[in-house]
Amino acid sequence: MRDEKNGKGATGVRRWGATAGSAPRGRAGRAGRGVPSDARSQIATLLAALVLLVASVLLALPPAEVLGWGVDFAGGTSYSYALADGAADTAATAVAVRSRLSALGVRGARVSSGEGVTVEVPAGQDAADAVAVATRPGRVELVRLDAISDADALARVQAGASGVVLAEGTYEAFLDNSSIASIDPVRLSASSDLYGIQIAFTSEGAEAFAEVTSELAPVGGQVAVVFDGTVVAAPGVSDPITDGVVTVSAGLSLTDAAGMQAAVRTGVLPAELGEGTAAPLAPAVSGTGLLRALVVAGVAALAALLATMRLLGLVAYVGLVSVAVLEVGGLAALSRAGLFVPTGAAYVVAAIVVCATFLELLRVLWRVRSCVRGGTDPRDAGRVALRRHARELAVIAVAFVAGGLALFLLVSEGGLASNPAGLAWPVAAVAGALTLLLVCLPLTSAFSHAMRANPGAWGVAPRDEGDR
Repeated sequence: MRDEKNGKGATGVRRWGATAGSAPRGRAGRAGRGVPSDARSQIATLLAALVLLVASVLLALPPAEVLGWGVDFAGGTSYSYALADGAADTAATAVAVRSRLSALGVRGARVSSGEGVTVEVPAGQDAADAVAVATRPGRVELVRLDAISDADALARVQAGASGVVLAEGTYEAFLDNSSIASIDPVRLSASSDLYGIQIAFTSEGAEAFAEVTSELAPVGGQVAVVFDGTVVAAPGVSDPITDGVVTVSAGLSLTDAAGMQAAVRTGVLPAELGEGTAAPLAPAVSGTGLLRALVVAGVAALAALLATMRLLGLVAYVGLVSVAVLEVGGLAALSRAGLFVPTGAAYVVAAIVVCATFLELLRVLWRVRSCVRGGTDPRDAGRVALRRHARELAVIAVAFVAGGLALFLLVSEGGLASNPAGLAWPVAAVAGALTLLLVCLPLTSAFSHAMRANPGAWGVAPRDEGDR
């Protein structure tokens, strides 16, 4: 049933046809009264979309630092480590090294395992010391000085020397990593670049430490803090320490102090690594070549959309650009949070999901075009198309989010940094939803008058007119 008085069908959808070139009388009559409410809504929606797009661009600046571009794009340095002692679990070792590097602030590092362990660090980072600390065994021990049998080493420690190496078998530790709950760097003074460490013990460790310090306090004994066989500090004990926390003024660099902290968090490496060798890495992908490819692809996409959808193809093209910008902005935000590690593979996956998301947007816009050609007013066509595709779009969005998070958290070995490509899927789902609701459909509605005035140029001429 059709309501001839207001030009709407029984469902409230406006119809238009051969006379659609002229605006409805009711709307023309109030043209002088200001901007109509639906136009104000479209303007507000498009402004919100513009704010999101600008924010996405700002999040990605400067791209070389925020997105990192990774080794594939920036080149860098490769550090190779062979095993020090036969067969061992190199995969678990690589995971621990990756976690330590992240804790030490090294961005975009790629760690792989095979016969040994390889660490690749993007250019622009002075990470040699951090890599050296992250690939150490990570054994933190507390040793009574009267349990050191090497007389020469003992004399040097008692004289206040630091960095004294204790040979294996020449000392016996009463506490190690398993009894330490955490280590935190402590800056010695505001004007100093040297750090001490605050050690918090587990309940069993606190009990053992209290017992030892109670024995050493009356005689002024010392406890050595040993990191991978090297004494970093040997403070004297003047009173029993029973609260399970002790601060040691070790005079360490921040990297060394943070390295001890990371070692306690990850535990001793499953495989002991030998001396590393460093070699430069050339970029696998040229930035100039990548930009040229993006320009060519963009021009080709615009030409194809204009050829198939005429001016409505411009709306589709704006949607494609919006999805891509929001995807980059989302990944940039995750990169700033330390969740996304840029790699060539991750960006290839991101490009694929952007294309897949755009194809779904294109299906909706194609449905909009069909609705308008069938007689639905352009202002209502977006709502009709969205209603018809709602279930399909919801299923795809859930699949993107669930599948991407599963790939990121469950399938990938080492979780957080070993498979960043999984994060591109949920980001694409959000980018696609925002683009559809804030860009494509509002633009279609905003250009409704132009479509009614010149349907042929927009590719939405009613079917009976288009067939003639």
